[in-house]
Amino acid sequence: MKKLFNLLIVFILGALTDSYYVAAQIFSYEQGDPYMIEKIQEQLNPNLADFPATVRRIAIYKINYSALRFTNEEVEYIRAEIEYSMRNYAGLTVLSPPELEPNDKLKIVGNDSTLQILNMQGRSLADVSPEMLEEIAYKYGVQGLVELSLQRREPEGLVISIRVMNPQSREVIWSNSFISNPPIVLPTLNQGTQKLVTFGISNKASDSWYRNKYATSTTSNDTTGTGTGAGAGADSTANAFSHQADTLLRQALTDFSITFTYRQPLDLENSSYIGFSAGYHIVRSQDREQTLFDISLFELGLIYYQAISEKVADIDEYRVVFYSKLNTQFPLGNKEGEMFVLEPGLQFNLSKNIGLSVFGNLMLAGETIKLANKDRLTYKQTGFGFHAVIRF
Repeated sequence: MKKLFNLLIVFILGALTDSYYVAAQIFSYEQGDPYMIEKIQEQLNPNLADFPATVRRIAIYKINYSALRFTNEEVEYIRAEIEYSMRNYAGLTVLSPPELEPNDKLKIVGNDSTLQILNMQGRSLADVSPEMLEEIAYKYGVQGLVELSLQRREPEGLVISIRVMNPQSREVIWSNSFISNPPIVLPTLNQGTQKLVTFGISNKASDSWYRNKYATSTTSNDTTGTGTGAGAGADSTANAFSHQADTLLRQALTDFSITFTYRQPLDLENSSYIGFSAGYHIVRSQDREQTLFDISLFELGLIYYQAISEKVADIDEYRVVFYSKLNTQFPLGNKEGEMFVLEPGLQFNLSKNIGLSVFGNLMLAGETIKLANKDRLTYKQTGFGFHAVIRF
């Protein structure tokens, strides 16, 4: 049993060691020059499409780097990869004149009257002698002199800057910089935050409207006598009781509304939104000669939008959008009641800021409103309406 336990411990330690070694290899590769050059070439190759068409023959004449950050082998590897990209993706002829090769030696330059000692680390003799540089460019037909600058930074990784210069005029004709690990900028959802104001009219017919009235019931006695001693007939009326009579009235109602909506996108394409709404409603009876029923309502709601068509570039919005709003409406003033309404609809975006929507009303609960005089209104469970939409 003890041997089995020891074997199990050795197996676990070996597995952990192998996992650590594999992880270390992956980390080393992602931080190494081959990986970082690959990432830079992914950026460099498309950018070579705008390289000047008049420049076809180039030569790297200067490489700026720190010996504390790069070895000679690393510099040569990076140079070779840059030359490869320029040949294959820009169609350039890359020359390598020996006079332009950088070295790490000291050079003594002098004439009869002067003597100068030059530190040539990472530079060529032609680089420190402009006249010689121009002569070499003319000798080999070089149309563009390339200067590379190499850096290592955290967290950017490898940074390469490329400048191409005209040999005669010293004009920089092309330049660019590339980072192996560019910072990732995540798009933010609040870029699509929108506010909408809607003006609506809808049909909210009443299913029943009861007007309470008090009626008085009466009894009548008629006494008529004949013969001697009979007196004249007498009528008598007495109040028996009072009862409540409900008069059923049916009435079509019109709902005028203004609503403000604040919505936030749920995806990066801004194809779906979630939002909150607040609104004010004025409900009026249509046949005002028969009945007068006016009421004001305040609305609070939660609304969801989902695009169901392609996005139109001209208006930066989807043409047709489905929406569903769940809201509660309660009367203002001396009235009682609270309604819960589901409002599904389609919104048509006609321009960048103007739209039109058609919707339905489905009464979920609380369809009865009571007035101070005991009149009460019961809505039908379904209705429809239209909205004019202003988006900003």
